[in-house]
Amino acid sequence: MSCEVAIVCSTADPASLNIARSLLDLTVWEGRGGYRSSGHNRLVIHDQRQTALRGLEERLDELGLKPGLVVFACRHIAKEEIPWLGGHFIGEISHDDDSEWRLSAASPSGLRSFLHNVAEQAPEGFRVSAEATHHGPTDMTTPCFFAEIGSSEKQWSDPQAGESVAKSILGIEAREVPVFLGIGGGHYVPRQTSLLLESEIAFGHMFSSYQVESLDQNILEEARKKSGASYAYLDRKSLRRENRDRISKLLEEIGLPVLRSKEIRARFSDDRSV
Repeated sequence: MSCEVAIVCSTADPASLNIARSLLDLTVWEGRGGYRSSGHNRLVIHDQRQTALRGLEERLDELGLKPGLVVFACRHIAKEEIPWLGGHFIGEISHDDDSEWRLSAASPSGLRSFLHNVAEQAPEGFRVSAEATHHGPTDMTTPCFFAEIGSSEKQWSDPQAGESVAKSILGIEAREVPVFLGIGGGHYVPRQTSLLLESEIAFGHMFSSYQVESLDQNILEEARKKSGASYAYLDRKSLRRENRDRISKLLEEIGLPVLRSKEIRARFSDDRSV
């Protein structure tokens, strides 16, 4: 990847610290004022919660950094405590009076490359997937995504998991492919993940079925702009008919064509490796 990549890690997060240690072991870093540098990568380590960061871009600017991609290394928590590696884009509903969505800029090509890498690097027994858009920080205008280890303390501190994620971040090679918004499915968006890994496409912001009720035309338009999306995909089997029809109409109104999985696989077949 030719652009400057800021890899953001936190000592307050055991998985993030695990990934940071692997990053430091995997390549030679030159210490700079407030960060470390290796090739086009910049490693920034802080002591706050990753999801609660605010004003990161101003902080990076003060360090003289102008990244084209920001990767947040983080833990993933799930009740099932399944061994899992993956990533997602950033956004959440504000529960103020308007209850609106707030979305950070997405890096579809960055997440795509990371997930392809981690699918090859994952230790035995670990699942790999994307996730629906969720949590903060929601003030990022630089394309970004979260790279995570799940789902419990055992996996967060697993050195093999940390190394797999670290290698996958360092190996990001963003390539321009068609970008889709993804709508529907569970939190781990299995159909979007399969299409992303098996076709020559990328996904921008993805919203699972439980988030669909809060989507409107303004949110979908913002998600398109902050993803650079040219198409949309609906996980039809997971959506109630009234929601499917409503979202389809909204997507038509903003001029975003909807393709089915068979059409995606036929038009954008994966004939090359990443």
